[in-house]
Amino acid sequence: MSLKFGFWSEGETQVGNSYTNRYHELMQECLLAEKMGFEFCGLSEQHVALGGISTSAPEVMYGYLAAITTRIRLRNTVALMPTMFNHPLRTAERIATNDILSNGRFECYTGRSNTTIAMRAFNVDPAETLPQFVEGMDLLREALSKDIFTFQGKYYQVPPRSLVPKPVQKPYPLIGVAATSARSHEYAGREGYAVLSSATMQGFEYQAELLDLYRKAYKPYPISPLSKPLTGVPMYCGIAATDKKAEEMFRPGFQYYAKLSTDAYPRLAKIADDYSYLEQQLPYIERAANDWDYLLNHSAGAVCGSPDTVIRQLEEFQKVGLDEVYLRIDSVSHELIMQTIDMVGRYVIPHFNDRNNVVRPTEDILNDIRAMRAVVAASPGGYPGAKKE
Repeated sequence: MSLKFGFWSEGETQVGNSYTNRYHELMQECLLAEKMGFEFCGLSEQHVALGGISTSAPEVMYGYLAAITTRIRLRNTVALMPTMFNHPLRTAERIATNDILSNGRFECYTGRSNTTIAMRAFNVDPAETLPQFVEGMDLLREALSKDIFTFQGKYYQVPPRSLVPKPVQKPYPLIGVAATSARSHEYAGREGYAVLSSATMQGFEYQAELLDLYRKAYKPYPISPLSKPLTGVPMYCGIAATDKKAEEMFRPGFQYYAKLSTDAYPRLAKIADDYSYLEQQLPYIERAANDWDYLLNHSAGAVCGSPDTVIRQLEEFQKVGLDEVYLRIDSVSHELIMQTIDMVGRYVIPHFNDRNNVVRPTEDILNDIRAMRAVVAASPGGYPGAKKE
C-alpha cells in the first residue's frame, strides 16, 4: 500500500540564529522536499510561541512558496478558527488567494488552538473555542462552495454575499481537521472532512482507535472535494546512516519538543471542560519526554534511525491504516534538516511508493532469477534453452 509523505515544520529557530535566516532556510527546505518526492509541505499557525517556533503567518509563506515551487501541494496544517484569531471569511479569502497563486495546489486543515499563551494574547476564551470552531467551519464551507451565500449563527451573521476571489479547485480546496480528541475525530468524519490525527504519545493502539472512530463516522458531504476518508498522522522524524548516529543527533530535540509543545495542556485541562480530555494525555507525554525507547517504539509519535529502521517504523504506522504521514523535520540545524529531507527522499519514500525502482543487492536479484528459472524449467514446455541457462 502506498503512503503519501509530507514535510511538516513550525520553523523552529535555534538559539543564536535569527528568524530572518530561519525563514529563508525554511523556504529552501520546502524546495528540497519538492525535489525529493514529498507530496505536500505543511506549516501550522503558531502565535507568540516560546522555544523558537515561528510560523505565525503560514498563509503569507505559502504565497511565496507558490511562486518558487511547481508540484508540491501547499497545506496549511492548522489554521486557527476561533473568531479572535481569524474570521472564517478571512480564512476563506486566504485559501482562495493561495489556491489561485499556486495554480490549484493549496489545502487547509483547521483547529481551535491548544496553547494558553496564544489564547490569552488574542483574548480567546478557552470555553468558546469549540462552538466558535464548529460554527466557523460551517461558514467557511458555505463561503467556499456557493457563489452567493448567507449565514446566520450565534457568532457570525452574514447577509447574502459572494466570496472574492474564488478558488481554482472545484468545488473548493481540500479541507481537514487537526484532531487529538475522540470527539474531534467523530466530528471530522461526520462532516466529511479529512483528518490530521494525533494520539499525543498515547501509543499505536489508541491511534488505531481514533482513526477507527473517524472512519466509522465518515459521511461524504454533498458539496466536497473529498469522497472517502483521508487520514494522516504527524510524527517527529530523524534519519542518519546508523541508529546510533540518528539518536545522537535527534534525541535531544525530540524529547525537548515533546514536552514543550504540550506545556499548556495541564492548564487548559483545568480551566475549560472542552479541554479536560488533555488530562489523560499528560502521563504519556511525560514518559515520551524522558523515555527514548517509549517515544521511538511505542508512542506513535516519532520515527528515528537508519533508513531501514525508519522504514520498519513507518510500516508499524501503516498497520493502523494511514493514508499520509506528516514528518516533522525541525528542532535541529538547517543543515541537518536538509540532510534528513534528502535521505527520506532517497531511501524511504521510494520503498513505499516506487519499490520496483529501488536498487537491490545483486545476489538477491540473482537468487530470485534462479528460483524463477527452476520453476519455469520444471513447467510443461518450459522455454527454449531453459535447462541450459
